[in-house]
Amino acid sequence: MRERTEIDISIMKKAIQQGVIKPKICRQCWTCEKYLEEGKVYCEEYAYGKLPEYIMFPKKECEKYEPLKKIDFVGCDEKLYGGILGVCVGDMLGVPVEFSSRRERDVDPVKEMRAYGTYSQPFGTWSDDTSLSLCLIDAIGKDGDYKTIADNFIAYMDNGKFTPGDEMFDIGRTTQLSIEKMKQGVSPIECGMKSENDNGNGSLMRILPLAFVKEKYSVEQMSEYVKNISALTHGHIRSIIACEFYVEMAYSLYKGNGKEDAYRSAIKYITDKYASIYPKEMQIYSRVLSEKILECNADEIRSTGYVVDSLGASLWVFFKGNSYREVVLDAVNLGGDTDTISAIAGGLAGIYYGLSEIPIRWIQSIRKLDFIKEEIEKFEKKIKLI
Repeated sequence: MRERTEIDISIMKKAIQQGVIKPKICRQCWTCEKYLEEGKVYCEEYAYGKLPEYIMFPKKECEKYEPLKKIDFVGCDEKLYGGILGVCVGDMLGVPVEFSSRRERDVDPVKEMRAYGTYSQPFGTWSDDTSLSLCLIDAIGKDGDYKTIADNFIAYMDNGKFTPGDEMFDIGRTTQLSIEKMKQGVSPIECGMKSENDNGNGSLMRILPLAFVKEKYSVEQMSEYVKNISALTHGHIRSIIACEFYVEMAYSLYKGNGKEDAYRSAIKYITDKYASIYPKEMQIYSRVLSEKILECNADEIRSTGYVVDSLGASLWVFFKGNSYREVVLDAVNLGGDTDTISAIAGGLAGIYYGLSEIPIRWIQSIRKLDFIKEEIEKFEKKIKLI
């Protein structure tokens, strides 16, 4: 599976080089670029209108960058907003260095927001991790129907809906193939790829919103819902187990439990349900289910797009870090599938530490933040009515 993931990365890089995927090139500081022709520079460091040198010769990171438009989050549910925006911010931090090696990150660790990089995108750009999570949030905010989710996936892939720049620039192979089947009229929950080689992290990265509706359903109903939401794109039991584990742990954190209790709750849930049915899968997940993943050193953590590796790496950084900031930066600096591992870990950390512990400048720098907040508000109102 890891070999298959490396092939996928190679295909993605080649597609970018050949122009099949065309990153939108722009200046690093997109707010400054937008208002540059008016002679205005919205940056604390250059408050008096002096043109920052890095606009012409961009640095990778800018500690002074401040967005012009600020969004108010007073009175928001700390854990719900923290979880969803935690996914987005983690995703955003990882986008510029996706596919970079761990050696590259050791030499040049990410410490702040970056721009450009892998996809030549501006500050605050999020990828398919957030886009597909928003597809799910939006659908639940309407009717929660699988067809509605599938329609949102199609709109994302074909029309750039639920993207920061109205144009899709990143999508996983398995997800793309599944959405093509949706377009052909196949029943949505039958579209997910089901072979052992189709266990990327594409369903795990977008499954977090289900943690916030879990208590509205019976255990059996919720298990079926998680399974089917995963199966929209990833139908193999390995991906489904990862999604169920993650939702159970996130839900436990949402209800106020500590890291260890939430982790053990998820372990018990999975082993009680699957140990006798899928012993092979339990062995594959042994480092996670035995908690041995937490005893590993960095060299033993694999930060690939393989769902087992992604879940393990996310848990490792979540327990290693002592703040939201530490968790997501540690995830990004593992290299590899930086945006997705940081998004998965960021979802857990955002719930656990809360919205107010996510650096506000990072939150305010998210592109289309007003749109995302509106989607979360609709989602929150809907789940209160379920």
